Amino acid sequence: MVSINHEYSVIGHSRATIGRWLGVVAGLLSSLIASLAAGAFALADALGFTLRGPDPIVIPATAAIFYFLGHLAFDKWAWRKSLVHKIIGVPDLNGKWDCQGTTLDADTRQVKYQWTASVTISQSWEKIKVHLNTGQSRSNSVAASIVKQEGVGFILMYSYRNEPKPGEAELNAHIGYCELHISEDMKSADGMYFNSGGRFTHGKMNLKRGLK
Repeated sequence: MVSINHEYSVIGHSRATIGRWLGVVAGLLSSLIASLAAGAFALADALGFTLRGPDPIVIPATAAIFYFLGHLAFDKWAWRKSLVHKIIGVPDLNGKWDCQGTTLDADTRQVKYQWTASVTISQSWEKIKVHLNTGQSRSNSVAASIVKQEGVGFILMYSYRNEPKPGEAELNAHIGYCELHISEDMKSADGMYFNSGGRFTHGKMNLKRGLK
């Protein structure tokens, strides 16, 4: 199974707006550097030193570099800061979660069997991956979105592909959908999952967050 981080949507959050602000900051920083360079040339001329004038390409090139570095820093690190992710409304779900699962009977909705798993969420500002690992199979998300519920927490909705581990002849590869309601303190979650396309089961999941 190919396991890669993929894009995800956050309802109510505009990444384009953040991108525009990063562009504004990059432009201001490049202008500041250009002004400082011009001042340095002027001072050098006043002191009798002869320096070559600045290349016109310096300003746009500097702005591009600042934007690239700023976007990289925001995507990988800055957005995770407590104050920042609260302002932009994107929860930081990174880390390992302990999962207690319950598969329900399709007809009676009674408990059919229980299982445990480890869930690892790898998340940046732009991409995410939800990896679930049990003793018999593993699954990876292929699409996801997050919805904020004021005063309640967040809902993480994602579809996934599951493959049995070698030797599990009774299990079939399948696709599924999971909807997790994450607490406001982002330390626990509960929800439902539904499988199809090879395995028609559904059930409940309860997660507790471990160390990041």
